[in-house]
Amino acid sequence: MIITRNWLKKYLNLDNISNDQINMALNSLGFEVDNVYDLNSLNSELILGYIEESKQILNTHLKLNKVNIGTKSLQIVCGASNVDVDQFVVVAPINATIANGLTLTNKKIQNYESQGMICALNEIGISQSVINKEDQLKIYNLFDKKLDLKKYLGKDVKQIIGLDDYLFEVDLTLNRSDCLASFQILKELANYFDLEIKNYDNKFNDFKENNLDLKITINKKIEEQIRTISYSNFVLNNHLNKLDSIDDIFLKLNQISSTNNLINDLSLLSTLATAQAHILIDLDKLKNFNLKLELINHNDKELLCLTSDNQIVNIIGLQTESNFSIDSNSKNVLNIMLNIEPNLMRKQQKLLNTSNINLQRYIKPINPNLFDLANSNLANLLSSYNLVNKAYKVKVLKQTYKNKTEFEIKISEINDLLGTDLTINQIKNLFKKLDFKINNKNDLLTFSIDPNRIDILSKNDLCEEVARLYSYDNIQEVALSFISFKKPKNLSLKLENKLTNYLIGLGFNNTKTYSLTNQIDASHWNLFNISDFINLLSPLSNLRQTYRTSLSKSLIDTAIYNHSINNKELKLFEIADIYNLNQSKQRHLVFLTSHHIYKNVLNHQLIENNFYYNKEILENIFDLYNLDFSQIKYVNNLDVIKEIHPYINASIYYQEQLIGFIYQLNPKFEAENKLNKTFVCEINLDILNKLKNNIIEAKTLSKFQSSSRDLTIEISNDLNYQDILLKAIRDVKYITNNKVVDLYLDDKLAKNNTKALTIQFIFNDLEHQLTEAEINTEFEKIISNVKKMKVVIR
Repeated sequence: MIITRNWLKKYLNLDNISNDQINMALNSLGFEVDNVYDLNSLNSELILGYIEESKQILNTHLKLNKVNIGTKSLQIVCGASNVDVDQFVVVAPINATIANGLTLTNKKIQNYESQGMICALNEIGISQSVINKEDQLKIYNLFDKKLDLKKYLGKDVKQIIGLDDYLFEVDLTLNRSDCLASFQILKELANYFDLEIKNYDNKFNDFKENNLDLKITINKKIEEQIRTISYSNFVLNNHLNKLDSIDDIFLKLNQISSTNNLINDLSLLSTLATAQAHILIDLDKLKNFNLKLELINHNDKELLCLTSDNQIVNIIGLQTESNFSIDSNSKNVLNIMLNIEPNLMRKQQKLLNTSNINLQRYIKPINPNLFDLANSNLANLLSSYNLVNKAYKVKVLKQTYKNKTEFEIKISEINDLLGTDLTINQIKNLFKKLDFKINNKNDLLTFSIDPNRIDILSKNDLCEEVARLYSYDNIQEVALSFISFKKPKNLSLKLENKLTNYLIGLGFNNTKTYSLTNQIDASHWNLFNISDFINLLSPLSNLRQTYRTSLSKSLIDTAIYNHSINNKELKLFEIADIYNLNQSKQRHLVFLTSHHIYKNVLNHQLIENNFYYNKEILENIFDLYNLDFSQIKYVNNLDVIKEIHPYINASIYYQEQLIGFIYQLNPKFEAENKLNKTFVCEINLDILNKLKNNIIEAKTLSKFQSSSRDLTIEISNDLNYQDILLKAIRDVKYITNNKVVDLYLDDKLAKNNTKALTIQFIFNDLEHQLTEAEINTEFEKIISNVKKMKVVIR
């Protein structure tokens, strides 16, 4: 990003501020200045001249020119193809040294005395890379609609076209992409030097209601990646298709080639100021007002394009196609403003293999809602060239992005984090000229954030902003103090370590997987309804741009990979954290079993993986956390994602709180990925730690022999087994345990949507040996309770 002193002077009074001070300010504010360029020193003397006569020198490509420099006329020989009469030109007089190192002397060319040089831009310090190919061998013709250039003949031309400027080349970090709008850096410097910004408000404000009924349909494949679509339109006066030299040179100093199209060039100036790219279309060249934003196969590349009737209107990031572009005869101009997911545009830039002012802004995370500012700025620029006949307000077709614009933080939190002793007034003064609003109630500060600062997402970001504006150099260094303290007992960590040892003891492998995934998978596998996903500003790949919302998918991907290399007997687990933007963190456990759970090669013993094996592991984990099993509920969920078996799955609740899931993968998904029968279980350890019973009681073992009774019942598949069990044992004494020992299903039962369960009840007492009569009496109570529920006893 390039900032020039002359541009800053339009808005700030820099009379008492040197270039070194500006350089120091930018670096202090966190904008690293890579290079500075003093353009005024590149050429010792350049003056304005006017070509009165131009005659071809016989048998050469040269011309003999009479150039008026105000006080006299010079005779100059020039070989440029475009030199002609009635041109205002840049003249390097005798003894002047120009940027290419040439010092001018009085010499003869083809026997004609040449008293100086008519200059091309690349000879006086403008990079050849920003000069159009056809203009590189041409002299530069000056134009300024506001100035009577004849009054300035012989004067310093550097002041007229802006070559007396001083440039600061600033390296922007990704989080400060907002400063791709030069207005943002302007505010930062105004705030640093405590200067009032003048001429900032747009002079043009005569906007009319927009009645243009434009429709832009978005292809479903990219719908979620298009954040903002807006448009406005202008009716133009007759115009010359020429940019003032000072604006033309300003574009070139910013490493932007002018397009030789006045309206397009003004839109580039607007983009420099606001960071919002403009797509300009001649409305009269559109057959209808129904456009599409879609991916088009163009030159064997899938490019994001704006189309009309299957014709490409604009390849996003490039200039509008010639069939629809603005020209000197255009009267009605459509101005479309887009904000697109940067990852999509990075792919577009790679395919186009180019870089320009628009692509540089499309690929960075910038406020998606800049359309009103950009439209006003463009209207102001058009108005300064007397081009606006009518201007219309912005219409928004899509606006999905809303950044968090308000934070509350105590002054003590800021000072504790930064090691400062700032007062509320000091903090307010730090943001005085920025688009932040700060209110306080006692020591609680409420920050309304500049909407352009989409990088401020948390209190820590806000504290970092305070430190930046206060200046890191002003924060006093304090020696570290070491305080010994008694390490607190961490029961949660101890339980987690026991849990890890338990699973390893069962033959599970502790696995570590990548925390980042793609947005689609993060949303699809959001089993725990995590809100406000964390998306990286600039991910290396679309496949790794969002923090995962569950651990299950990562472990399943690991299993798929292991099966592909013929490692099919799998027992895997992982313990890791899940995050979101609301500073929420959840500790999760996921474990996975696949194929056989036991395999003995010598005697060919095999035990197939099954739901109840995994459920037993899960319940042993619950036992480790001392949970009350009577309050655990397993609920089958038919409405699950396609990768999960619709019938062999359960959401797990404890005290009516969701704590996790256990499920088999869908057989179709297993077949597609060449997986054997695979079960997955994921639970939220934070909830287990919160609900665990911290009081562990040593249970007395009965010295008397226990007895058992079995009861087989038929229940509907729609009924919850645990609810029935709790009702069955209500007011029954001497029960020490119960469990399902058999499940039976035949065609008749399946037809009636029922199943047969055999439940074993175990009776015992600590005080005496139970008699058969006592056991039978209690067992009859169970049977009676079951009959009251109208459940069939087999």
